[in-house]
Amino acid sequence: MPFSPSYDVLIVGAGVAGPALAHALATKTYAKRATPLRIALLERSLSKPDRIVAELLQPGGVTALKELGLESCLADVGSVSLSGYYVLRQENGVCASFPQGHDARAFDHGAFIMALRDRARRAPNVDVIETTVAGLIESEDTHRVIGVRASKAGGQLESYYADLVVLADGSSSKFRTAVLGNMPYEPSQKGYLAGLIVKDLKLPVPKYATMIVLKGAGPVILFELPNNEYRMLVEMKESPPDLKAHILRDVIPQLPLSVHAPILNALETSRLRRVPHHYLPAMKQGESSKAGAFLLGDSLNMRHPLTAGGMTVALNDAVILSDLLANIENFGNWDEISAILRKWHHLRKPLASTINTMSMSWAGLFAADGEAFDIMQVGAFKFFGKGPEYSEMPMSLAAGITQSPLLLARSSLVIAIYSIWVLFTHPRAGSKYAPPIYEYPMLFVKALNVIWTMGMVMGPVLWAEM
Repeated sequence: MPFSPSYDVLIVGAGVAGPALAHALATKTYAKRATPLRIALLERSLSKPDRIVAELLQPGGVTALKELGLESCLADVGSVSLSGYYVLRQENGVCASFPQGHDARAFDHGAFIMALRDRARRAPNVDVIETTVAGLIESEDTHRVIGVRASKAGGQLESYYADLVVLADGSSSKFRTAVLGNMPYEPSQKGYLAGLIVKDLKLPVPKYATMIVLKGAGPVILFELPNNEYRMLVEMKESPPDLKAHILRDVIPQLPLSVHAPILNALETSRLRRVPHHYLPAMKQGESSKAGAFLLGDSLNMRHPLTAGGMTVALNDAVILSDLLANIENFGNWDEISAILRKWHHLRKPLASTINTMSMSWAGLFAADGEAFDIMQVGAFKFFGKGPEYSEMPMSLAAGITQSPLLLARSSLVIAIYSIWVLFTHPRAGSKYAPPIYEYPMLFVKALNVIWTMGMVMGPVLWAEM
């Protein structure tokens, strides 16, 4: 009978969360244990990944990376520092900066993942193995997960055993149902992102990611990457049959003239791709979930990529989990592990729920059409335009620095109320005067629609995240 390796912890998936947790567990427990943890990190392909998302790490994610001892990965890939967002709607632009002392980092996704894997590989007692996991191994008596079956390229199935199995196998996880059982929420596809690499682009405000709000399309995100490259992302509710034609017809004409030529050139010379994106609120694990295993990363929790919060949530999860698990002596004690998983579920909520709710609600605000959305967009632009102090809290929430769904709800309500104030007191486009009093009844109906629309956008997400 062939030898089957056995580990303390087996992690499936070497994207962002998997290598971060492997490195953190190995380094945080090395000096505490008489026998160092044996950790295996299994990944279907260890070649450099090529994706159009997960290239912008918010300041909160940068902080988590430092806490994990992985900050050097940002230097290894030559990451670009970003100070905030420049948001453009028609002719109006607003600079929204991150709180002082914080910045985001942009980089090539594949290079960043390779740096994380390299750090995991160099951590004590971590085996990084290229193999495709086909299924879970369960105890015949207790039905607890005790390992996985996997095969290397062209090889037969092999068994890998572990006291604890962590499944960080991404948005299309094939183990989600096996671990969680009957779920109240399934991954819900919310739209598509189109991605393009553009060269020699001059952004309206250097060192700021640019978001351009469009009519009938978008929004569009532009930000700088290393090596004089820029990422262009286009939000789409549906996937058009001819993506290039859609961008030429519906997107580029609404962009600043200064970016037309580089983008047109990129459409002819670079690869234009599209990917679906999903929303999935996190489920509590450790109670009714499958014993011996748990989900991590996008296999557990997904949100809209517009606010670039996914990696921040994943890295913060690795920080919390590694701290909680660092003092565990026996990873085969499921009662102790399940208690930690329940505690992790509550400790992760302030950040994860804030970022998830903001990503879904702000995507709804800036990617949707309709009168109520137009009113809120105008109000938001004028609110942020009043000065840096008015954008500081929303930017701190988006950055993953301030972690509070209640503060997010309060901030969004303040902006909605201010939008209604603008509706009643500011001149409309093409007019020098505020609306006359006899229009107030109609404006009152519009104001109620604004409040209703905001509730319909934020309410379901807040409820799901509770």
